[in-house]
Amino acid sequence: MSSPPVVYCNGVYGPEADARLSPFDLGVQFGDGVYEVVSAWKGLLFRLDDHLDRLEDGLHATRIDPGLSRADWRTIVADTARRNGLADASVKIIVTRGLLPAGTTDPRRARPTTIAFATPYGHIGTAEQRAAGIRLMIGHQRGMAPDTLDPRYKHISRLQYQLARVEALAAGYDDVVWLSAQGQVEEAPRSNVFLVKKGILRTPALGVLHGITHQTFCELAGELGIPLEVGHLTAYDLFSADEVFTCSTSGAALPVREVSGRPIRGAVPGPVTAALNALYWRKREAGWHGTPL
Repeated sequence: MSSPPVVYCNGVYGPEADARLSPFDLGVQFGDGVYEVVSAWKGLLFRLDDHLDRLEDGLHATRIDPGLSRADWRTIVADTARRNGLADASVKIIVTRGLLPAGTTDPRRARPTTIAFATPYGHIGTAEQRAAGIRLMIGHQRGMAPDTLDPRYKHISRLQYQLARVEALAAGYDDVVWLSAQGQVEEAPRSNVFLVKKGILRTPALGVLHGITHQTFCELAGELGIPLEVGHLTAYDLFSADEVFTCSTSGAALPVREVSGRPIRGAVPGPVTAALNALYWRKREAGWHGTPL
């Protein structure tokens, strides 16, 4: 029998059963918190400091201070993977606003809760989907406007995204992408979106999380000499694209073969998608942006 997962919880490493989250925690009650996911492949954490920059920015913006330094975060991520014996891993950090002292409802006085756990590295898509592409649906729900909640917050309040995924899966699709109130393509629940039209790589500019893998693919496009346009896209652009793919920490590029009933007319995966993804994995395995566990 395999050993139970080792989880970090407020400074202590222990079995999963001991990592208890109080029902009074503001993360449980209100989804009040932020999270981050760092991947390791062949013993190398990818772009660790970029992920920690985003985590620390989110914590500062949400006014949650767990009292941990950059060195602490680096140790927690690496130790969580090592203690679980994982060289290929996804390490998730969750920081909630935590527990309020008795007799107050002032969220500024809450004591933050920090949890980290590691799971074997997993791709969002199956092997078949990575080879043949996924069916992507444009959901009826609109993305949250940036003047309501900026999408750069990587927050744990995920009901909006879960509802969109449930709708897509129930309709027979593999994933969902949503539009802004103005009809502009934004993102998927766990991924950023790219398309290719006449050799030009295009991706939305506004209303999206600043994905680390998204940033990486933009850099790789420059390395391969692929023209890149970051700007407004509509559903029509997805329908008429030569290639469409999503990208995320979990598996990099995932090709799309159909968008809301419209088949992608080019090869799936297309040549640009395939070239970017191949270069991504080749450079990762060579140690690019890698931090040893």
